[in-house]
Amino acid sequence: MQTEKMWAILLHLSTNMWHKDDPVANSSRDDEGPIYRNFFYTDKSTWQKVIDFLPSCGINTVLIDMGDGVQYDSHPELAIPGCWTKAEFRAELARIRSLGLTPLPKFNFSACHNAFMKEHAYTVGTDHYNQVCKDLMEEVIELFDTPPFFHLGMEEEDIKNQSGEPIAMVRPPYKKISDSLFLFDVCRRHGVRPWIWVDPDTIEGYGGEESFRNNIPKDVLLSNWYYSIIKNSDDVCTTNKHAALYQKIGQWGFEQVPTSSTWSWYLSSKQTMRFCLNHVAAESLRGFMTAPWLHCVPNQYYGLLNDAFVFGNAKKDIYGEG
Repeated sequence: MQTEKMWAILLHLSTNMWHKDDPVANSSRDDEGPIYRNFFYTDKSTWQKVIDFLPSCGINTVLIDMGDGVQYDSHPELAIPGCWTKAEFRAELARIRSLGLTPLPKFNFSACHNAFMKEHAYTVGTDHYNQVCKDLMEEVIELFDTPPFFHLGMEEEDIKNQSGEPIAMVRPPYKKISDSLFLFDVCRRHGVRPWIWVDPDTIEGYGGEESFRNNIPKDVLLSNWYYSIIKNSDDVCTTNKHAALYQKIGQWGFEQVPTSSTWSWYLSSKQTMRFCLNHVAAESLRGFMTAPWLHCVPNQYYGLLNDAFVFGNAKKDIYGEG
């Protein structure tokens, strides 16, 4: 069980998260961005070079967005040409661990980010959908040799974030809560702690702050994410609702892994860590994470290195750790 503070990076093994397999919608999107691909886009050599770089940045955890990046026994229909076999991926997990890194699995079962589930993605909220999620989770828990945490996504399930999709699906709060509790229980039955994204809009999707506090168990690890400027001022908790959520999560009694990125602001990691050090209860901070939102392909390689490097420098500057 990992007990030291988590210094994590999110990497995408699969790139089929954001948009469904819809030819009309895909035709208007940048072919280097978040489109649906009927083939495995991740370059294995680039993936491994990025992994090799991480320990030099003081990173100790790799959160792996699995999607359709592996051929699953339970649902072979999800496999895409070129994806890793379980044997290949198991060997890569061993290599990652040999570098002193802890690999952790992530799926995203939000209706906004489940394109990898193909036709199953259109059954959100049904017993069938929950069973497919359970099948995949249990297989991946075994593949990762029972990891300490399992990230389940669950953010951005609203109309705004699905405006470009052929079908938008949004669960009402009571249904999203019950489906989330089902997924949390799958984790617990295997000795794994559930982990989800949160942000102000996602909190609303669970029925608002009071509903979230009353219905989401305190053993669920939370990651609020905010990638823009967090000013170092006394009133930041009243002027920035995204930063204020870090403080609220601590006050509500949850553990959290605040998440930054170079996506829109190169000082995001440093300002997030500084804010949390000054405004969030230390016992709430399980660690920090950076999310580059880049793919492991040659033309995005240096962007990934930059994100990891900036995160590592922030760790040194704010926490004095290399």
